[in-house]
Amino acid sequence: MGKAKEILVPTLALTVIAVLVAVLLAVTYNATGVGNIQPGLSDEECVEYASAVIPDAQKLIKADYQSGEADLLGVYQDEGKTGVALHIQTVGYAGKSSPIEALIGFDKEGAVTGIVIVSCPETPGLGTRIEDAEYLKNYTGVSGSADGVDTITGATISSTALKAGVNFAMEQFEAVKGEVLA
Repeated sequence: MGKAKEILVPTLALTVIAVLVAVLLAVTYNATGVGNIQPGLSDEECVEYASAVIPDAQKLIKADYQSGEADLLGVYQDEGKTGVALHIQTVGYAGKSSPIEALIGFDKEGAVTGIVIVSCPETPGLGTRIEDAEYLKNYTGVSGSADGVDTITGATISSTALKAGVNFAMEQFEAVKGEVLA
């Protein structure tokens, strides 16, 4: 009996400690709200970015569209239904843990009307150059493929990632336009 007690008591003690730590971790996780962040734009961002991505738009409204694509964070339409904005993420120099997020506007024909970089965790002064308005204007009017838009010297990975994101958004636009612009 002494040998069994010698094994059972420490095992039971460690089990109780493990259960208590797991409960404490779960309570802390729920209390802090980590992991409860809802993807998408806030109401303020929908107003702020509207005219930058779709000319003459006053506010973007989240469309009731479900996609199986993890990189498509949201689909928005302007109140007048003259265009669609797709909130996408793409992997740049910072990697998968910190993707570039962009809101890309399209007219009814699928041409890019504007781009806003929502989040850019790239290297300051280099990769963040993809946020420059002059660079983003190169995408305006582009349809079908963004492959003809030049990359930025010194920010090749970031600008190539944005180009890939725009191409992804163009593909997704073709999938959503019938439902969202109808």
